[in-house]
Amino acid sequence: MSSSAEHIIDRDSYTPIYIQLKEYIKNQISNKRFLPDQRIPSENELSMQHQISRMTVRQAIKELEREGLIYIRKGEGTFVKKTSNTQMLIKLDGFSTEMRKLGYRVFSRVLDATETGYHTKYETAYEGLREDRSKQIVCLKRLRFLEESPFAIETSYLHTQTGTNLLKIIHDKEFSIYRYFEEKLSINLARAEHTIEPILADKTIAELLSVQEGSPLLFIRGTTYSSKGYPVEYIEGIYKGNQYRLEIEIKR
Repeated sequence: MSSSAEHIIDRDSYTPIYIQLKEYIKNQISNKRFLPDQRIPSENELSMQHQISRMTVRQAIKELEREGLIYIRKGEGTFVKKTSNTQMLIKLDGFSTEMRKLGYRVFSRVLDATETGYHTKYETAYEGLREDRSKQIVCLKRLRFLEESPFAIETSYLHTQTGTNLLKIIHDKEFSIYRYFEEKLSINLARAEHTIEPILADKTIAELLSVQEGSPLLFIRGTTYSSKGYPVEYIEGIYKGNQYRLEIEIKR
């Protein structure tokens, strides 16, 4: 707690005291003062620090638990829950940028990096890139990590003119394809069209993502376009279903 913690409660406010405490703790979590899996002060400690009743503290804790921000271990205390990770696909910032915004360390392990010719298993990739079947494309398959935990399997398909050079540098753990497009190739990314569907983990995927076989996952695929309307990347991503949500804003 900061030295000003005891001053967060405004007894003249129309906002109930338990809500004030709840919002304070939420702020501590969002500002990384309370980290995932870290124990927060006990009911008794919070009661003494803020000079409020334990019943009021308990009410705030129940609200935080209901909102999925904390969890309780019997006999051990109350801990910060790891929040769902969010990738804002419509912003086109890419996996790495979005996760770093949330304060996570992000890195990748390359599973495959090849230049390949047409095959029926690449049909959707060729269609997404609007590529002629007589030409080759670049396939980059990576296992993505948040901290030390595998989070997603992403396979990017690219035209050879934009992807061939990546075969040499993709092994950099913190490499960002989108940043490479924009900073090195001066390609402005403008929009993406993605479809999302639920799938279940088969044995191979389960081993890569460290989940049980049959676990629910999200499968996302689609094409990212440049500002000139040219398809730049076709991607297929498999994400842990309990760690991913897509946020969208619909405007009229």
